[in-house]
Amino acid sequence: MSYHLNNGVPLQLDGNDTAPPPLPPWLKGFLVTSKKREDVAAAGREIANLCNDLFFKLAYDDLGVPASMVKPGETEVPYDFAEPLLIPGCPGSVFVALRPDNNTVNVRMIAEDLIEEADKVGAAGWTKTSHVQRLIPVERVAPEADLDRLAATIIDEHFPRVRATDDVKPGHKLPTFRVHYEEHSAALHLHKIDVEKKVADMVPSDYEVNLNDPTLTILVSVAGGSCMMSVVKGYASHEKFHHFHIHSASDLSPKKGTGMPASSVWTQPGRAQAA
Repeated sequence: MSYHLNNGVPLQLDGNDTAPPPLPPWLKGFLVTSKKREDVAAAGREIANLCNDLFFKLAYDDLGVPASMVKPGETEVPYDFAEPLLIPGCPGSVFVALRPDNNTVNVRMIAEDLIEEADKVGAAGWTKTSHVQRLIPVERVAPEADLDRLAATIIDEHFPRVRATDDVKPGHKLPTFRVHYEEHSAALHLHKIDVEKKVADMVPSDYEVNLNDPTLTILVSVAGGSCMMSVVKGYASHEKFHHFHIHSASDLSPKKGTGMPASSVWTQPGRAQAA
């Protein structure tokens, strides 16, 4: 597949004199960082290749639902392909969008499975991620100035209010959470503590804050003039998907008992792990 990376800046504008335009708000996918800034386009292509692999796509495609019967939010809308896009005003990162834009796949699950697979099978073949540093799932995008509105939408989806009349199962505990804010060449430099407190205060009081070992982490990433948000698990440094780093294994020797190179092994993503 050939790729055209569009930086989104009109040709008649000078990027040094103009605030970078935000990415379209209908996008969902991944914020990808590279080990070296000059390799960011290559990193985007690597992640797109992983997502576009036929066997990986089939694990997420719901081929039995006619397009005429698809109900967004109720029926899964599979993604057709992944497309890398340069982020205006953010030279060190790239956005990999999943198309069509109305897909309903779980980007957190996909990021987790890609990281697990890359760590497991090594750096050869289509699983090569030699230029990728991090693979951050992004559920929703908005202009940086609309951070509050974006946060309200994300929180409403993941942290519903608990009514007093609701039946609560004995022993059931609501998930704890924390907010993590980071910037990637942000157009407006916001204060990390202020953003994290503001977003945390928007979560219903039924859910407790846990800064050391939360069940969920609300990720707020600003890249260029765009704000990107998602809710993930296992983000702390001591957990499995710490900071969503993706690695390239250097040992390409055959796996024990398979008789095949590690790069030829593919297993169905562990969907049961996701809530």
